[in-house]
Amino acid sequence: MGEQKVIQRVPLWLAVAITVLISLPFGVYLGVYNLALWASFIAWAEYFAFGAKPEALKPIFINFPFGALTMAIFATFNAYFIGMGWDPILSTAVWIFVWVAIAVYIMKFIPILAQYSLAYFNGLSMYLALYFGLYLGGAAPGVGQGPIIGDPFADPWILWVWTSLAGIFGGILGYINILLTFPKTVSE
Repeated sequence: MGEQKVIQRVPLWLAVAITVLISLPFGVYLGVYNLALWASFIAWAEYFAFGAKPEALKPIFINFPFGALTMAIFATFNAYFIGMGWDPILSTAVWIFVWVAIAVYIMKFIPILAQYSLAYFNGLSMYLALYFGLYLGGAAPGVGQGPIIGDPFADPWILWVWTSLAGIFGGILGYINILLTFPKTVSE
Protein backbone atom coordinates (compact mmCIF):
# COMPACT_ATOMS: atom_id res chain seq x y z
CA MET A 1 0.00 0.00 0.00
CA GLY A 2 1.41 3.41 -0.99
CA GLU A 3 1.65 6.61 0.94
CA GLN A 4 -1.41 8.78 1.41
CA LYS A 5 -1.41 12.18 -0.27
CA VAL A 6 -3.94 15.01 -0.16
CA ILE A 7 -4.77 16.61 -3.48
CA GLN A 8 -6.71 19.80 -3.98
CA ARG A 9 -9.46 19.50 -6.56
CA VAL A 10 -9.80 23.30 -6.62
CA PRO A 11 -6.44 25.11 -6.75
CA LEU A 12 -5.46 27.07 -3.66
CA TRP A 13 -5.18 30.36 -5.57
CA LEU A 14 -8.83 30.09 -6.61
CA ALA A 15 -10.01 28.96 -3.16
CA VAL A 16 -8.23 31.97 -1.59
CA ALA A 17 -9.92 34.39 -4.00
CA ILE A 18 -13.33 32.83 -3.29
CA THR A 19 -12.71 33.02 0.47
CA VAL A 20 -11.89 36.72 0.18
CA LEU A 21 -15.20 37.27 -1.61
CA ILE A 22 -17.02 35.37 1.15
CA SER A 23 -15.43 37.65 3.76
CA LEU A 24 -16.31 40.98 2.14
CA PRO A 25 -19.89 41.39 3.39
CA PHE A 26 -18.65 41.06 6.99
CA GLY A 27 -16.36 44.06 6.56
CA VAL A 28 -18.45 46.19 4.22
CA TYR A 29 -22.21 45.85 4.75
CA LEU A 30 -22.63 45.74 8.52
CA GLY A 31 -22.05 49.43 9.30
CA VAL A 32 -20.80 49.90 12.85
CA TYR A 33 -20.84 46.11 13.21
CA ASN A 34 -18.28 45.63 10.41
CA LEU A 35 -15.31 43.43 11.22
CA ALA A 36 -11.79 44.65 10.54
CA LEU A 37 -11.09 42.19 7.74
CA TRP A 38 -7.39 42.95 7.69
CA ALA A 39 -7.26 41.68 11.30
CA SER A 40 -9.23 38.62 10.19
CA PHE A 41 -6.73 38.01 7.41
CA ILE A 42 -3.94 37.98 10.02
CA ALA A 43 -5.70 35.15 11.87
CA TRP A 44 -6.41 33.41 8.56
CA ALA A 45 -2.65 33.28 7.98
CA GLU A 46 -2.23 31.85 11.51
CA TYR A 47 -4.49 28.97 10.53
CA PHE A 48 -1.97 28.06 7.82
CA ALA A 49 1.01 28.69 10.11
CA PHE A 50 -0.51 26.23 12.63
CA GLY A 51 -0.91 23.46 10.05
CA ALA A 52 -4.15 24.29 8.19
CA LYS A 53 -6.07 21.58 10.06
CA PRO A 54 -9.21 21.96 12.20
CA GLU A 55 -7.15 21.64 15.41
CA ALA A 56 -5.41 24.89 14.42
CA LEU A 57 -8.63 26.72 15.34
CA LYS A 58 -8.26 26.06 19.09
CA PRO A 59 -5.14 28.19 19.67
CA ILE A 60 -6.58 30.94 17.47
CA PHE A 61 -9.92 30.93 19.30
CA ILE A 62 -8.15 31.01 22.70
CA ASN A 63 -4.98 33.04 22.17
CA PHE A 64 -6.17 35.78 19.82
CA PRO A 65 -8.93 36.96 22.22
CA PHE A 66 -6.65 36.49 25.23
CA GLY A 67 -3.96 38.69 23.66
CA ALA A 68 -6.60 41.32 22.90
CA LEU A 69 -7.90 41.01 26.47
CA THR A 70 -4.57 42.09 27.93
CA MET A 71 -4.75 45.26 25.87
CA ALA A 72 -8.39 45.91 26.78
CA ILE A 73 -7.19 45.98 30.38
CA PHE A 74 -4.44 48.41 29.33
CA ALA A 75 -7.03 50.62 27.61
CA THR A 76 -9.24 50.62 30.71
CA PHE A 77 -6.34 51.64 32.96
CA ASN A 78 -5.35 54.28 30.42
CA ALA A 79 -8.89 55.71 30.30
CA TYR A 80 -9.02 55.86 34.09
CA PHE A 81 -5.74 57.75 34.47
CA ILE A 82 -6.46 60.11 31.59
CA GLY A 83 -9.80 60.81 33.28
CA MET A 84 -7.88 61.58 36.48
CA GLY A 85 -5.99 64.28 34.60
CA TRP A 86 -2.85 62.48 33.46
CA ASP A 87 -1.31 63.61 30.19
CA PRO A 88 -2.66 61.19 27.51
CA ILE A 89 0.79 60.46 26.05
CA LEU A 90 2.37 59.85 29.47
CA SER A 91 -0.55 57.68 30.58
CA THR A 92 -0.42 55.64 27.37
CA ALA A 93 3.34 55.17 27.67
CA VAL A 94 3.17 54.05 31.31
CA TRP A 95 0.21 51.70 30.98
CA ILE A 96 1.16 50.14 27.67
CA PHE A 97 4.60 49.38 29.12
CA VAL A 98 3.06 47.78 32.20
CA TRP A 99 0.44 45.72 30.36
CA VAL A 100 2.70 44.53 27.55
CA ALA A 101 5.19 43.40 30.21
CA ILE A 102 2.42 41.58 32.07
CA ALA A 103 1.11 40.05 28.84
CA VAL A 104 4.53 38.59 28.05
CA TYR A 105 5.24 37.54 31.64
CA ILE A 106 2.07 35.47 32.02
CA MET A 107 3.11 33.36 29.04
CA LYS A 108 5.40 31.52 31.51
CA PHE A 109 2.36 30.17 33.29
CA ILE A 110 0.00 29.37 30.41
CA PRO A 111 1.63 26.89 28.02
CA ILE A 112 -0.79 27.42 25.11
CA LEU A 113 0.13 31.11 25.06
CA ALA A 114 3.82 30.31 24.72
CA GLN A 115 3.36 27.44 22.27
CA TYR A 116 1.09 29.45 19.97
CA SER A 117 2.48 32.89 20.70
CA LEU A 118 1.80 34.04 17.13
CA ALA A 119 -1.96 34.09 17.75
CA TYR A 120 -1.47 35.61 21.21
CA PHE A 121 0.70 38.47 19.97
CA ASN A 122 -1.50 39.01 16.95
CA GLY A 123 -4.53 39.43 19.22
CA LEU A 124 -2.55 41.91 21.29
CA SER A 125 -1.26 43.84 18.27
CA MET A 126 -4.57 43.84 16.37
CA TYR A 127 -6.28 45.29 19.43
CA LEU A 128 -3.65 48.02 19.62
CA ALA A 129 -3.93 48.73 15.89
CA LEU A 130 -7.68 49.23 16.19
CA TYR A 131 -7.32 51.16 19.45
CA PHE A 132 -4.74 53.59 18.10
CA GLY A 133 -6.63 53.89 14.82
CA LEU A 134 -9.73 54.89 16.75
CA TYR A 135 -8.14 57.23 19.27
CA LEU A 136 -5.16 58.64 17.42
CA GLY A 137 -5.98 58.12 13.76
CA GLY A 138 -9.44 59.61 13.88
CA ALA A 139 -11.04 56.47 12.41
CA ALA A 140 -14.80 56.62 12.44
CA PRO A 141 -16.83 53.84 14.01
CA GLY A 142 -17.78 51.30 11.39
CA VAL A 143 -14.25 50.52 10.24
CA GLY A 144 -13.91 47.48 12.43
CA GLN A 145 -13.95 48.70 16.03
CA GLY A 146 -17.54 47.71 16.67
CA PRO A 147 -20.43 49.84 17.90
CA ILE A 148 -18.29 52.28 19.88
CA ILE A 149 -20.47 54.49 22.09
CA GLY A 150 -18.02 57.16 23.24
CA ASP A 151 -17.72 55.85 26.80
CA PRO A 152 -14.03 55.62 27.80
CA PHE A 153 -14.72 52.61 30.02
CA ALA A 154 -17.15 50.66 27.81
CA ASP A 155 -15.38 51.27 24.50
CA PRO A 156 -12.23 49.27 25.36
CA TRP A 157 -14.45 46.24 25.97
CA ILE A 158 -16.53 46.75 22.83
CA LEU A 159 -13.25 46.98 20.95
CA TRP A 160 -12.08 43.76 22.66
CA VAL A 161 -15.20 41.93 21.48
CA TRP A 162 -14.75 43.18 17.90
CA THR A 163 -11.04 42.41 17.82
CA SER A 164 -11.74 38.93 19.15
CA LEU A 165 -14.51 38.37 16.61
CA ALA A 166 -12.19 39.47 13.80
CA GLY A 167 -9.59 36.93 14.93
CA ILE A 168 -12.09 34.12 15.34
CA PHE A 169 -13.57 34.94 11.93
CA GLY A 170 -10.09 34.79 10.45
CA GLY A 171 -9.58 31.29 11.78
CA ILE A 172 -12.92 30.30 10.28
CA LEU A 173 -11.86 31.82 6.96
CA GLY A 174 -8.75 29.64 7.01
CA TYR A 175 -10.89 26.57 7.64
CA ILE A 176 -13.31 27.55 4.85
CA ASN A 177 -10.37 28.19 2.55
CA ILE A 178 -9.16 24.61 2.90
CA LEU A 179 -12.70 23.23 2.49
CA LEU A 180 -13.02 25.17 -0.78
CA THR A 181 -10.06 23.28 -2.24
CA PHE A 182 -12.21 20.14 -1.94
CA PRO A 183 -9.26 18.12 -0.64
CA LYS A 184 -9.18 14.41 -1.40
CA THR A 185 -6.86 11.79 0.09
CA VAL A 186 -5.39 9.41 -2.47
CA SER A 187 -2.81 6.62 -2.41
CA GLU A 188 0.39 7.22 -4.31
